[in-house]
Order: sequence, then structure tokens, then C-alpha cells
Amino acid sequence: MKIQIFFVSALLILPTWFFSSTSHAGVFDLPQFVEPGQISLGLEPEIYLSKGTGAAFNFKPRFGATNFLNWQAMIGTGSGSRSFRVGGTAHIEWIPDYQNQLGIASPLFAEYYRYKNNGQVITGIKPMVYKTFKGEEASYTPFVAIPLGWTFYESDTSFFTQIAFGCLFKIPGAEKWRFTTEAGFDLDDSYTYLSGGVSYFF
Repeated sequence: MKIQIFFVSALLILPTWFFSSTSHAGVFDLPQFVEPGQISLGLEPEIYLSKGTGAAFNFKPRFGATNFLNWQAMIGTGSGSRSFRVGGTAHIEWIPDYQNQLGIASPLFAEYYRYKNNGQVITGIKPMVYKTFKGEEASYTPFVAIPLGWTFYESDTSFFTQIAFGCLFKIPGAEKWRFTTEAGFDLDDSYTYLSGGVSYFF
């Protein structure tokens, strides 16, 4: 009897584990703050490595509103279970990345994804720290973030967390360009991914 109950429970749980909605919230070029009145344009490819593989491509324009607030929009498309997406981020920088101090920020975000032929909304916050190290003409900005938030899919709501590591690079001869590499890892109800891309700061 106990064996039968075990197998019935497994049949009920496994589909939820394999096919439940999962979320993520990447960082990309957010550690490079945009000055007030200025804009940047970013192109970000992604590869999903867990809970359903796939790839995506996101376009991310950003506007510098004040000395501590940037607005970023996002629109893109992807393969696999995660296709069209659109959203926005209010990037609030509490402590600027200046001289010997770390930059500390807490971007707030809301995004809509087309997920398995249904709409999925995710919202949350991306607490992060970062620091720029400068050379003669080049610089690099490593960062770490712990995105967390809520996923609203069909009639279900779930909480997700992940951790992301990455770095922005400025290379010699490309003053207005920034290049990003990033890796995110599932902590709870999220997924593992690799991303990167390029941004142009006007």
C-alpha cells in the first residue's frame, strides 16, 4: 500500500517539477549608470541551460532620469517555452560606484513573458553590488546580484530567487561601448542561464 501511495504521489509531483513556470531576472548593463538626460541602447542574447533549454534576444534601451534613477525598457523574443517578452526596470542607485566605494543598487522590475502559450508576469527586485577598476584606456566592472520576486502564471503565484555574476568591459578605442558577460544560477524556482551582449552609451 505504501509503495502504491509513493508512485501515485510521484506521478502527481513530477509533472509539476518538470513543467512548472520558472522565472529569471538578468542584470546585463545596469552597473554602468546612465547620466541624467542621456540614453543607452543594449542588445542582449541569452541561453537557458536548465528547466527547458532555449535562447533569447533582448533589446534594452535606457534613460538617465536623475543622479540616482535610470529607466530601462526591455522587448525581445526567444525560443522554447519562453517566447515574446516586454517589461521595464526602475534602476535605483543608493551608493554610486565612486573612488574606493562599492556601487550599491536595487533595480525594481516588472516583465511580461509569453510562456507555453500563456501569459506570465514576473515582478521583483535585483539587489546588487559592483565596482569599476580602471586602466589607462580600458576598464572592467564585476558585479554580483541576487534577483528575487514573484511569478504570476495562470492562477498560480510563486516566489523565485537566483544569483547572478558578471562583468562589464570597456576596451581601448571604444569609449562609448560596453560589453557584458553574465551567468545566473537557480536558487529557488528559477533557472540557470548564460548571457552577454553589447551596449552603446550616447
